[in-house]
Amino acid sequence: MDDGSTLQLEDLVPRALLHSLQQGFASVTGIPMAITDARGRPLTPIPEPLRFCGSLIQGVPGALCLRRARWDLPEEEIERELLARGVEGKPVAHRCRGGFRDMAVPILVGDQVLGFVIFARSLTEEPDLARFRQLAVEGGMPPEQGEAVARAALIMPRERVAQVAALLQMLASLVAKAAYDSLRARQVLELEELRDALIHMIVHDLRTPLTSIIGGLQTVVDAAYEPELTQEFVTTALSSANTLVEMVNTLLDINKMESGQMQLGLGPLDIVATAAAAVGQVQNLARSRRQDLRNEVTEECPGIIADVEKVRRVLVNLLSNAIKFTPDGGTIALSAVCDDDGLLLSVTDNGPGIPEEYRERIFEKFGQVQGRQTDLPSTGLGLTFCRMVAEAHGGRIWVESKVGEGSTFYVRLPRRP
Repeated sequence: MDDGSTLQLEDLVPRALLHSLQQGFASVTGIPMAITDARGRPLTPIPEPLRFCGSLIQGVPGALCLRRARWDLPEEEIERELLARGVEGKPVAHRCRGGFRDMAVPILVGDQVLGFVIFARSLTEEPDLARFRQLAVEGGMPPEQGEAVARAALIMPRERVAQVAALLQMLASLVAKAAYDSLRARQVLELEELRDALIHMIVHDLRTPLTSIIGGLQTVVDAAYEPELTQEFVTTALSSANTLVEMVNTLLDINKMESGQMQLGLGPLDIVATAAAAVGQVQNLARSRRQDLRNEVTEECPGIIADVEKVRRVLVNLLSNAIKFTPDGGTIALSAVCDDDGLLLSVTDNGPGIPEEYRERIFEKFGQVQGRQTDLPSTGLGLTFCRMVAEAHGGRIWVESKVGEGSTFYVRLPRRP
Protein backbone atom coordinates (compact mmCIF):
# COMPACT_ATOMS: atom_id res chain seq x y z
CA MET A 1 0.00 0.00 0.00
CA ASP A 2 1.70 3.20 -1.20
CA ASP A 3 0.41 6.66 -0.39
CA GLY A 4 3.47 8.46 -1.74
CA SER A 5 4.21 10.14 1.59
CA THR A 6 7.58 11.79 2.01
CA LEU A 7 7.85 11.17 5.75
CA GLN A 8 8.94 7.71 6.81
CA LEU A 9 7.77 6.14 10.08
CA GLU A 10 11.05 4.33 10.64
CA ASP A 11 12.93 7.64 10.33
CA LEU A 12 10.78 9.18 13.06
CA VAL A 13 10.37 6.23 15.43
CA PRO A 14 13.26 3.79 15.98
CA ARG A 15 12.52 0.20 15.00
CA ALA A 16 13.58 -0.91 18.47
CA LEU A 17 10.74 1.15 19.96
CA LEU A 18 8.25 -0.28 17.46
CA HIS A 19 9.41 -3.79 18.36
CA SER A 20 8.93 -3.02 22.06
CA LEU A 21 5.38 -1.87 21.36
CA GLN A 22 4.74 -5.07 19.42
CA GLN A 23 6.02 -7.23 22.26
CA GLY A 24 4.11 -5.26 24.88
CA PHE A 25 0.85 -5.61 22.97
CA ALA A 26 1.31 -9.37 22.59
CA SER A 27 2.22 -9.69 26.27
CA VAL A 28 -0.92 -7.85 27.45
CA THR A 29 -3.43 -9.31 25.00
CA GLY A 30 -1.92 -12.58 23.86
CA ILE A 31 -2.58 -11.43 20.27
CA PRO A 32 0.16 -11.23 17.61
CA MET A 33 0.55 -7.74 16.19
CA ALA A 34 2.74 -6.12 13.54
CA ILE A 35 3.64 -2.56 12.53
CA THR A 36 4.24 -1.68 8.88
CA ASP A 37 5.20 1.38 6.89
CA ALA A 38 2.75 3.14 4.57
CA ARG A 39 3.32 0.54 1.88
CA GLY A 40 2.56 -2.34 4.19
CA ARG A 41 6.18 -3.41 4.52
CA PRO A 42 6.87 -4.74 8.03
CA LEU A 43 8.92 -2.66 10.44
CA THR A 44 8.66 -5.30 13.16
CA PRO A 45 9.38 -9.04 13.04
CA ILE A 46 6.68 -11.36 11.61
CA PRO A 47 7.31 -14.67 13.43
CA GLU A 48 4.07 -16.34 12.22
CA PRO A 49 3.29 -15.06 8.70
CA LEU A 50 0.24 -17.34 8.26
CA ARG A 51 -1.51 -15.31 10.94
CA PHE A 52 -1.42 -12.10 8.87
CA CYS A 53 -3.18 -11.01 5.69
CA GLY A 54 -0.99 -10.66 2.62
CA SER A 55 -2.90 -7.57 1.49
CA LEU A 56 -2.03 -5.78 4.73
CA ILE A 57 1.57 -6.95 5.04
CA GLN A 58 3.78 -6.85 1.95
CA GLY A 59 6.77 -8.94 0.97
CA VAL A 60 6.48 -11.57 3.71
CA PRO A 61 6.44 -15.18 2.43
CA GLY A 62 3.55 -17.03 4.02
CA ALA A 63 1.35 -13.97 4.58
CA LEU A 64 -1.65 -14.79 2.35
CA CYS A 65 -4.89 -13.05 1.37
CA LEU A 66 -7.94 -15.21 0.67
CA ARG A 67 -9.69 -12.43 -1.29
CA ARG A 68 -7.15 -12.67 -4.09
CA ALA A 69 -7.61 -14.81 -7.17
CA ARG A 70 -4.39 -16.41 -6.02
CA TRP A 71 -3.75 -16.16 -2.30
CA ASP A 72 -0.04 -15.56 -2.84
CA LEU A 73 -0.29 -13.01 -5.68
CA PRO A 74 -0.82 -9.29 -4.88
CA GLU A 75 -3.88 -7.56 -6.28
CA GLU A 76 -3.41 -3.80 -6.46
CA GLU A 77 -7.14 -3.05 -6.47
CA ILE A 78 -7.63 -4.64 -3.05
CA GLU A 79 -4.62 -2.84 -1.62
CA ARG A 80 -5.68 0.54 -3.04
CA GLU A 81 -9.09 0.07 -1.45
CA LEU A 82 -7.50 -0.66 1.93
CA LEU A 83 -5.21 2.37 1.67
CA ALA A 84 -8.14 4.64 0.79
CA ARG A 85 -9.85 3.59 3.99
CA GLY A 86 -6.67 4.12 5.98
CA VAL A 87 -6.28 7.71 4.75
CA GLU A 88 -9.58 8.51 6.48
CA GLY A 89 -7.84 7.77 9.77
CA LYS A 90 -10.23 4.99 10.74
CA PRO A 91 -9.45 1.33 11.45
CA VAL A 92 -9.51 -0.80 8.32
CA ALA A 93 -11.71 -3.89 8.83
CA HIS A 94 -10.66 -6.26 6.08
CA ARG A 95 -12.93 -9.29 5.68
CA CYS A 96 -11.45 -12.22 3.86
CA ARG A 97 -13.22 -15.28 2.50
CA GLY A 98 -14.06 -17.91 5.05
CA GLY A 99 -15.15 -15.37 7.66
CA PHE A 100 -11.71 -14.03 8.54
CA ARG A 101 -11.52 -10.55 10.05
CA ASP A 102 -8.27 -8.62 9.60
CA MET A 103 -7.80 -5.29 11.35
CA ALA A 104 -5.34 -2.49 10.51
CA VAL A 105 -5.21 0.92 12.19
CA PRO A 106 -3.45 3.74 10.28
CA ILE A 107 -0.69 5.73 11.97
CA LEU A 108 -1.28 9.35 11.00
CA VAL A 109 0.94 12.38 11.38
CA GLY A 110 -1.07 15.34 10.18
CA ASP A 111 -2.87 14.07 7.08
CA GLN A 112 -0.15 11.61 6.09
CA VAL A 113 -0.41 7.87 6.62
CA LEU A 114 3.02 6.81 7.89
CA GLY A 115 2.14 3.21 8.62
CA PHE A 116 -0.31 0.69 10.02
CA VAL A 117 -0.73 -1.30 13.21
CA ILE A 118 -2.09 -4.72 12.27
CA PHE A 119 -3.26 -7.62 14.40
CA ALA A 120 -3.55 -11.22 13.38
CA ARG A 121 -6.56 -12.51 11.45
CA SER A 122 -9.37 -13.89 13.53
CA LEU A 123 -12.55 -15.97 13.36
CA THR A 124 -15.59 -15.75 15.61
CA GLU A 125 -15.90 -19.55 15.89
CA GLU A 126 -13.88 -22.68 15.33
CA PRO A 127 -13.10 -23.09 11.61
CA ASP A 128 -14.58 -25.72 9.33
CA LEU A 129 -11.28 -27.22 8.16
CA ALA A 130 -12.84 -29.00 5.19
CA ARG A 131 -14.24 -25.71 3.95
CA PHE A 132 -10.85 -24.01 4.19
CA ARG A 133 -9.19 -26.85 2.34
CA GLN A 134 -11.69 -26.27 -0.47
CA LEU A 135 -11.11 -22.52 -0.41
CA ALA A 136 -7.38 -23.16 -0.80
CA VAL A 137 -7.97 -25.27 -3.90
CA GLU A 138 -10.21 -22.55 -5.33
CA GLY A 139 -7.45 -20.04 -4.62
CA GLY A 140 -4.86 -22.04 -6.53
CA MET A 141 -3.15 -23.32 -3.40
CA PRO A 142 -2.65 -26.81 -1.91
CA PRO A 143 -5.54 -27.83 0.39
CA GLU A 144 -3.10 -28.20 3.28
CA GLN A 145 -2.36 -24.51 2.99
CA GLY A 146 -6.01 -23.62 3.66
CA GLU A 147 -6.11 -25.84 6.72
CA ALA A 148 -2.86 -24.31 8.05
CA VAL A 149 -4.25 -20.79 7.64
CA ALA A 150 -7.45 -21.76 9.47
CA ARG A 151 -5.57 -23.38 12.35
CA ALA A 152 -3.36 -20.28 12.73
CA ALA A 153 -6.36 -17.95 13.13
CA LEU A 154 -7.34 -16.47 16.47
CA ILE A 155 -10.80 -17.37 17.77
CA MET A 156 -12.45 -14.25 19.19
CA PRO A 157 -16.05 -13.07 19.57
CA ARG A 158 -17.00 -9.85 17.76
CA GLU A 159 -16.99 -7.93 21.04
CA ARG A 160 -13.40 -8.95 21.64
CA VAL A 161 -12.44 -7.90 18.11
CA ALA A 162 -13.93 -4.45 18.79
CA GLN A 163 -11.99 -4.19 22.06
CA VAL A 164 -8.75 -5.13 20.34
CA ALA A 165 -9.45 -2.59 17.59
CA ALA A 166 -9.91 0.12 20.25
CA LEU A 167 -6.64 -0.90 21.89
CA LEU A 168 -4.91 -0.82 18.53
CA GLN A 169 -6.31 2.66 17.92
CA MET A 170 -4.78 3.81 21.19
CA LEU A 171 -1.50 2.13 20.31
CA ALA A 172 -1.48 3.75 16.88
CA SER A 173 -2.09 7.12 18.53
CA LEU A 174 0.90 6.58 20.82
CA VAL A 175 3.10 5.70 17.85
CA ALA A 176 1.78 8.70 15.90
CA LYS A 177 2.47 11.01 18.83
CA ALA A 178 5.99 9.67 19.13
CA ALA A 179 6.44 10.22 15.40
CA TYR A 180 4.99 13.73 15.57
CA ASP A 181 7.14 14.66 18.58
CA SER A 182 10.20 13.36 16.75
CA LEU A 183 9.26 15.37 13.67
CA ARG A 184 8.69 18.56 15.67
CA ALA A 185 11.98 18.09 17.51
CA ARG A 186 13.76 17.71 14.18
CA GLN A 187 12.06 20.81 12.78
CA VAL A 188 12.96 22.83 15.87
CA LEU A 189 16.56 21.67 15.54
CA GLU A 190 16.62 22.66 11.87
CA LEU A 191 15.18 26.08 12.71
CA GLU A 192 17.79 26.55 15.42
CA GLU A 193 20.53 25.61 12.96
CA LEU A 194 19.08 28.07 10.44
CA ARG A 195 18.96 30.77 13.10
CA ASP A 196 22.55 30.05 14.12
CA ALA A 197 23.64 30.24 10.48
CA LEU A 198 21.91 33.60 10.11
CA ILE A 199 23.53 34.93 13.29
CA HIS A 200 26.90 33.70 12.08
CA MET A 201 26.34 35.49 8.80
CA ILE A 202 25.45 38.74 10.57
CA VAL A 203 28.36 38.74 13.05
CA HIS A 204 31.00 37.33 10.72
CA ASP A 205 30.21 37.79 7.04
CA LEU A 206 28.86 41.32 7.36
CA ARG A 207 31.77 42.24 9.61
CA THR A 208 34.23 41.87 6.72
CA PRO A 209 32.96 44.78 4.59
CA LEU A 210 32.28 46.85 7.72
CA THR A 211 35.87 46.36 8.85
CA SER A 212 37.06 47.42 5.41
CA ILE A 213 34.89 50.55 5.49
CA ILE A 214 35.98 51.57 8.99
CA GLY A 215 39.63 50.76 8.38
CA GLY A 216 39.76 52.74 5.13
CA LEU A 217 38.03 55.80 6.58
CA GLN A 218 40.13 55.66 9.76
CA THR A 219 43.29 55.68 7.66
CA VAL A 220 42.09 58.77 5.80
CA VAL A 221 41.29 60.51 9.10
CA ASP A 222 44.62 59.65 10.74
CA ALA A 223 46.87 60.43 7.79
CA ALA A 224 47.82 63.85 6.58
CA TYR A 225 45.77 64.72 3.51
CA GLU A 226 47.18 62.91 0.53
CA PRO A 227 44.94 62.91 -2.56
CA GLU A 228 46.18 59.57 -3.91
CA LEU A 229 45.90 57.81 -0.53
CA THR A 230 42.49 59.33 0.14
CA GLN A 231 41.24 58.27 -3.31
CA GLU A 232 42.46 54.70 -2.77
CA PHE A 233 40.94 54.17 0.66
CA VAL A 234 37.68 55.99 -0.02
CA THR A 235 37.22 53.90 -3.18
CA THR A 236 37.84 50.72 -1.15
CA ALA A 237 35.38 51.85 1.53
CA LEU A 238 32.75 52.65 -1.10
CA SER A 239 33.18 49.24 -2.71
CA SER A 240 32.79 47.54 0.68
CA ALA A 241 29.70 49.63 1.43
CA ASN A 242 28.16 48.54 -1.86
CA THR A 243 28.91 44.92 -0.98
CA LEU A 244 27.22 45.41 2.38
CA VAL A 245 24.15 46.94 0.75
CA GLU A 246 23.96 44.02 -1.70
CA MET A 247 23.98 41.55 1.19
CA VAL A 248 21.24 43.37 3.08
CA ASN A 249 19.13 43.74 -0.05
CA THR A 250 19.49 40.05 -0.79
CA LEU A 251 18.21 39.17 2.68
CA LEU A 252 15.27 41.54 2.38
CA ASP A 253 14.36 40.51 -1.16
CA ILE A 254 14.41 36.78 -0.38
CA ASN A 255 12.05 37.43 2.51
CA LYS A 256 9.75 39.44 0.22
CA MET A 257 9.80 36.81 -2.52
CA GLU A 258 9.05 34.01 -0.05
CA SER A 259 6.07 35.94 1.29
CA GLY A 260 4.84 36.82 -2.21
CA GLN A 261 5.35 40.56 -1.67
CA MET A 262 8.09 41.13 -4.23
CA GLN A 263 7.05 43.01 -7.37
CA LEU A 264 9.17 42.89 -10.50
CA GLY A 265 10.00 46.27 -12.02
CA LEU A 266 9.70 45.21 -15.63
CA GLY A 267 11.23 47.03 -18.56
CA PRO A 268 13.39 46.45 -21.66
CA LEU A 269 16.64 44.69 -20.76
CA ASP A 270 19.84 46.12 -22.24
CA ILE A 271 21.94 43.05 -21.55
CA VAL A 272 25.20 44.60 -22.79
CA ALA A 273 24.92 47.51 -20.35
CA THR A 274 23.65 45.26 -17.52
CA ALA A 275 26.53 42.81 -17.97
CA ALA A 276 29.06 45.67 -18.06
CA ALA A 277 27.66 47.11 -14.82
CA ALA A 278 27.81 43.71 -13.08
CA VAL A 279 31.39 43.05 -14.21
CA GLY A 280 32.42 46.56 -13.20
CA GLN A 281 31.13 46.01 -9.67
CA VAL A 282 33.26 42.90 -9.07
CA GLN A 283 36.27 43.82 -11.23
CA ASN A 284 38.40 45.02 -8.31
CA LEU A 285 37.73 41.82 -6.37
CA ALA A 286 38.83 39.69 -9.32
CA ARG A 287 41.87 41.89 -9.87
CA SER A 288 42.93 41.50 -6.23
CA ARG A 289 43.09 37.75 -6.85
CA ARG A 290 44.87 38.12 -10.19
CA GLN A 291 41.92 36.47 -11.93
CA ASP A 292 41.08 36.96 -15.58
CA LEU A 293 37.48 38.22 -15.56
CA ARG A 294 36.08 38.26 -19.09
CA ASN A 295 32.92 40.00 -20.22
CA GLU A 296 31.93 38.26 -23.45
CA VAL A 297 28.49 39.89 -23.69
CA THR A 298 28.84 42.10 -26.74
CA GLU A 299 25.50 41.77 -28.57
CA GLU A 300 22.05 42.93 -27.56
CA CYS A 301 19.04 40.64 -27.31
CA PRO A 302 16.07 42.76 -28.47
CA GLY A 303 12.63 42.18 -26.99
CA ILE A 304 13.63 40.88 -23.54
CA ILE A 305 11.43 42.30 -20.78
CA ALA A 306 12.79 41.86 -17.25
CA ASP A 307 13.55 43.52 -13.94
CA VAL A 308 16.87 45.05 -14.99
CA GLU A 309 18.16 45.73 -11.48
CA LYS A 310 17.46 42.18 -10.29
CA VAL A 311 19.07 40.68 -13.38
CA ARG A 312 22.15 42.80 -12.66
CA ARG A 313 22.23 41.53 -9.09
CA VAL A 314 21.87 37.95 -10.30
CA LEU A 315 24.96 38.45 -12.47
CA VAL A 316 26.83 40.09 -9.59
CA ASN A 317 26.00 37.14 -7.34
CA LEU A 318 27.08 34.57 -9.91
CA LEU A 319 30.29 36.43 -10.70
CA SER A 320 31.07 36.96 -7.01
CA ASN A 321 30.44 33.30 -6.35
CA ALA A 322 32.85 32.33 -9.15
CA ILE A 323 35.50 34.73 -7.87
CA LYS A 324 35.25 33.33 -4.34
CA PHE A 325 35.79 29.73 -5.31
CA THR A 326 38.15 30.10 -8.27
CA PRO A 327 41.83 29.95 -7.28
CA ASP A 328 44.04 33.01 -7.60
CA GLY A 329 45.05 33.42 -11.24
CA GLY A 330 41.98 31.59 -12.51
CA THR A 331 39.60 32.52 -15.31
CA ILE A 332 35.95 33.59 -15.16
CA ALA A 333 33.78 34.40 -18.17
CA LEU A 334 30.32 35.95 -18.50
CA SER A 335 28.46 35.27 -21.74
CA ALA A 336 24.96 35.47 -23.22
CA VAL A 337 23.12 33.75 -26.04
CA CYS A 338 19.97 35.18 -27.60
CA ASP A 339 17.55 32.73 -29.23
CA ASP A 340 13.87 32.28 -30.03
CA ASP A 341 13.11 31.23 -26.45
CA GLY A 342 14.71 34.29 -24.88
CA LEU A 343 18.08 34.88 -23.23
CA LEU A 344 20.56 32.34 -21.85
CA LEU A 345 23.15 33.83 -19.49
CA SER A 346 26.14 31.86 -18.25
CA VAL A 347 29.05 32.33 -15.87
CA THR A 348 31.93 29.88 -16.33
CA ASP A 349 34.95 29.36 -14.07
CA ASN A 350 37.86 26.95 -13.83
CA GLY A 351 37.48 26.46 -10.10
CA PRO A 352 37.28 23.21 -8.10
CA GLY A 353 33.90 22.16 -9.49
CA ILE A 354 30.81 21.00 -7.60
CA PRO A 355 30.07 17.35 -6.73
CA GLU A 356 26.82 16.08 -8.23
CA GLU A 357 25.11 15.59 -4.86
CA TYR A 358 25.38 19.34 -4.13
CA ARG A 359 24.21 20.74 -7.46
CA GLU A 360 20.63 21.18 -6.28
CA ARG A 361 21.35 21.89 -2.64
CA ILE A 362 23.49 24.97 -3.36
CA PHE A 363 20.37 26.84 -4.50
CA GLU A 364 18.71 26.31 -1.11
CA LYS A 365 19.05 28.69 1.81
CA PHE A 366 22.51 28.43 3.33
CA GLY A 367 23.24 25.49 1.04
CA GLN A 368 26.98 24.92 1.02
CA VAL A 369 29.31 22.46 -0.65
CA GLN A 370 31.01 20.61 2.17
CA GLY A 371 34.74 21.21 2.24
CA ARG A 372 34.66 24.40 0.13
CA GLN A 373 35.84 27.39 2.11
CA THR A 374 36.50 31.03 1.34
CA ASP A 375 37.59 34.04 3.35
CA LEU A 376 35.38 36.35 1.29
CA PRO A 377 32.08 37.67 2.71
CA SER A 378 28.92 35.74 1.85
CA THR A 379 25.42 35.44 3.23
CA GLY A 380 24.97 31.92 1.90
CA LEU A 381 21.86 33.26 0.16
CA GLY A 382 23.23 34.52 -3.15
CA LEU A 383 22.30 31.47 -5.21
CA THR A 384 18.93 31.28 -3.46
CA PHE A 385 18.30 34.86 -4.59
CA CYS A 386 19.35 33.97 -8.15
CA ARG A 387 16.97 30.99 -8.24
CA MET A 388 14.05 33.04 -6.94
CA VAL A 389 14.65 35.86 -9.43
CA ALA A 390 14.93 33.42 -12.34
CA GLU A 391 11.73 31.64 -11.31
CA ALA A 392 9.91 34.96 -10.75
CA HIS A 393 10.65 35.73 -14.42
CA GLY A 394 9.32 32.33 -15.47
CA GLY A 395 12.86 31.08 -16.09
CA ARG A 396 15.23 28.78 -14.27
CA ILE A 397 18.81 28.42 -13.07
CA TRP A 398 21.07 25.38 -13.02
CA VAL A 399 24.71 24.40 -12.87
CA GLU A 400 26.84 22.05 -14.91
CA SER A 401 30.14 21.10 -13.36
CA LYS A 402 33.09 18.72 -13.40
CA VAL A 403 35.00 18.25 -10.17
CA GLY A 404 38.54 19.50 -10.64
CA GLU A 405 37.74 21.34 -13.88
CA GLY A 406 35.20 24.05 -13.07
CA SER A 407 31.54 25.01 -13.26
CA THR A 408 29.10 26.87 -15.48
CA PHE A 409 25.98 28.46 -14.01
CA TYR A 410 23.15 29.03 -16.49
CA VAL A 411 20.19 31.39 -16.18
CA ARG A 412 17.39 31.05 -18.73
CA LEU A 413 15.09 34.06 -19.05
CA PRO A 414 12.03 34.05 -21.33
CA ARG A 415 11.32 37.01 -23.54
CA ARG A 416 8.66 38.16 -21.08
CA PRO A 417 7.71 36.89 -17.58
